[in-house]
Amino acid sequence: MDLSKYSQDIIKKIDSLEETKKEALESTLRVCNELLQVARRRSDKSLSSLCNYYIARYYYNRGNCSECVRYLKKTIKDATESDSKLELCRAVTLLASAFTRQGNKSNAMQCLATAIRISEENIEKHKEFAHILIRSYMDLSDICYNIGNYNEGVKFQIATERFFYLINRENFYPLYYVRHLCSLVRCYVLLGDTTNAGDIITQMDNYIQENKNISFEPYVSVAHIVWNEFTGDHKWDDAYIGKLNSYFSSKNFKGDYVSEYFFILNILAENESYVDYFKNLSVKMENFLNYTDLYGFKQELSNVKLYFYENSQNNSRKFEELEKFREYSNAAFHAQNRAMSLLIEVDVMDFLDYDFRAALEKRTVEDDLTGLPNRKSFNDMADRFFERCLAKQMTFGIAMLDIDNVKRINDMYGYAIGDRCLVEFSNVLKRYVSEHLYAARYDGSEFVLLFEDYSDDEVIDRLRSINDDILKAIRVQQLPEFTLSQGICTHKPEDYNRIWDYTSCANLALDKARLTGTGQAVLVHNNQELGTAKSVTLNVAGKVFIDRR
Repeated sequence: MDLSKYSQDIIKKIDSLEETKKEALESTLRVCNELLQVARRRSDKSLSSLCNYYIARYYYNRGNCSECVRYLKKTIKDATESDSKLELCRAVTLLASAFTRQGNKSNAMQCLATAIRISEENIEKHKEFAHILIRSYMDLSDICYNIGNYNEGVKFQIATERFFYLINRENFYPLYYVRHLCSLVRCYVLLGDTTNAGDIITQMDNYIQENKNISFEPYVSVAHIVWNEFTGDHKWDDAYIGKLNSYFSSKNFKGDYVSEYFFILNILAENESYVDYFKNLSVKMENFLNYTDLYGFKQELSNVKLYFYENSQNNSRKFEELEKFREYSNAAFHAQNRAMSLLIEVDVMDFLDYDFRAALEKRTVEDDLTGLPNRKSFNDMADRFFERCLAKQMTFGIAMLDIDNVKRINDMYGYAIGDRCLVEFSNVLKRYVSEHLYAARYDGSEFVLLFEDYSDDEVIDRLRSINDDILKAIRVQQLPEFTLSQGICTHKPEDYNRIWDYTSCANLALDKARLTGTGQAVLVHNNQELGTAKSVTLNVAGKVFIDRR
């Protein structure tokens, strides 16, 4: 930012913003509001974009993503009008982080791609662009890792190596570098690349010996636990789990090391020896998330707790948590719709070339792993199906399908095989899609089907055929056999009906099917039938187990 046109008093205030720390949140807000008055008097868009950015950061650090996004919208508008590329990149990068916190990965990827494009064009002008590039590539890699696209995860991590030399004398360099090595280990292990994963573990250990820093601990322990899982040598696992627990227990969680925090929570949730660890760390995370709108983190924590309650056979707490999970999922969906409107309004996508923009736009409506429509697409299509059925008085149906014991498949065979099961399942569903039957990936291992003008028997017959074809397909591909739990709600819409009447009813039917056994389906026409509804076995491999309630 060109400071030559400002007085020394203004320059001092701007410098204090540039050096701001999380501990100085309130004073940062005060200085920003003072400078905004100067910016308004001068009609200085460059200065106002900087101030609005730091106000957005204030709300980001307070866990208020809605307000953060509101101020980032102003920042991006002012930075675009004043051609302030650095402020624009900072804002778009922070916007990506806010979207990620709200569970909105597709829009986060759009923003990160934009930040990369602008930063690479302007990297010679300011050293801050190097920081933005490294963070953006790393964050893109983490998103790819979380959605199971490990090849892309490695590609984005390797891209960061072009810029490390630009910041090698700065304080952030060691932490960036160790995070980079940890991410590479995770991706290479899941791709089965033993040579590269082993080399990087050695490289990391050597670097840690030379540069001792307690802040490295989460990355180092996660990398070693992942490596131990791959090699089968678990003798040091307890030590690394203990280090992670000690590190996170010794301080209040403030939103750093999120991926590593959830990594350790998942490990603790599945082992009864670590129950006390799990309860302590999950409470810390809950305390951080209280009074925030970080729906992505809330969803993830809720998902871990559901698994913990499943393992401990605590059904009452499990059902309570399931209601919270649905609430967070709905909130995340609404936040994603608002994000799309924002991106269109501020024309962030104009900075991308046509091919890249088209690919990213496709990602907003298509699930990255399976190629099926995603949840956003499902919500749009469900409205169309519903309105058609209501207008023509035809039967409308929703079926929720969930892979039984997907966690066991991931644990026994690895996430790469678990992902292949999801892809094969999706490929089967694609064969059944027609004008009157729609399929989408709903969430994780859950998929959803829409039926237009199908009778109960026709729905059951179609689902039975899908189950049979899935079993044949996974046997041909030599994948682990799995069954599906299925919840179906179907009836002719009335004027007072809404889409969520069907989705919530199908979800409750799915819960009942899961409790009844594996490979089971429960079909109902309304919530009142749930108490007396009987399950049907739709998969020849389905085996009823004892109800554990």
